[in-house]
Amino acid sequence: MITLSQAGRLLLRNPVLVKEVRTRMRGGRTFIVLTIHLLALAGALAAAYLLFRASLTTGVNLEARRLFGKAVFGLMIWMELITISFIAPALTSGAIASERERQTLDLLRVTLLSSRALVLGKYLSGLVFIFLLVLSSLPLQTLPFVIGGVLAQEILVAVLILAVTAVAFCAAGIFFSSLFSRVLLSTVLAYAFAIFVVFGIPMILLLVLLVLGAGLGGAIDSISLRTQMMLIFIGWLAVSMTPGATIVATEVALLDQQGLLLARLHLGNGSEVAFPSPWIFYVVFYLLVSIGMLWFSAKRVSRIAM
Repeated sequence: MITLSQAGRLLLRNPVLVKEVRTRMRGGRTFIVLTIHLLALAGALAAAYLLFRASLTTGVNLEARRLFGKAVFGLMIWMELITISFIAPALTSGAIASERERQTLDLLRVTLLSSRALVLGKYLSGLVFIFLLVLSSLPLQTLPFVIGGVLAQEILVAVLILAVTAVAFCAAGIFFSSLFSRVLLSTVLAYAFAIFVVFGIPMILLLVLLVLGAGLGGAIDSISLRTQMMLIFIGWLAVSMTPGATIVATEVALLDQQGLLLARLHLGNGSEVAFPSPWIFYVVFYLLVSIGMLWFSAKRVSRIAM
């Protein structure tokens, strides 16, 4: 049985991973992107601080300081999420398709490198860069903790959601890159997947809520308890399918002193039902989806070479 340390050494010896990471880190574009990313976060933080100082009419206001910490924390997380959504798909969506366009995939397949190692090498090389972006911005993300109003577990959960989002979007890029032989098509579909997860699902959820609210009106109390629980569970799953709504719902549960693992929702008859916190649904679901996409990509690459 392979231990965790042995698996780590095998990954570090992956020639595709080593070559891709070295090529990316030796170029100037990586440091330009990293610098622009950090400058954008720092500029947004400075602008928010100046607006906060200008809005103060008295001296020290603890409540205003707490709200400022919450606002800065939300701003940092949203900017990180947008950055991941636009960079992660581009890093891996051309990984396999570009080899097929250049007709070099067959050269890679005649080596001793397995299709699984090839896919993992291409995938992890992009994921390493995304993790570098997230980790480099941690000092800025922890500033709201120093200011006040943000708990340490909120920062840890937000970073975990960002990391899982990066894992899923990079896996989607590899998945579409293995399906199609054109980089442009795989890139468009990878971006479509990221946009749907970040923006499409919340819009659909909002429209459904508006339709249900207009249709039910004040008749929510007349619905049976079982139907209410089913609707709440479906809505809870839908909220847990998108990173922004997951972060907001987890934050609401923490503000209501419900804990980090469970969230309690009130029913029409005054009772309540407890569900696992939405970040747990989100992490488990997208990790499973990512593993499935990587497995299919490895199978697809092995079939291409046959």
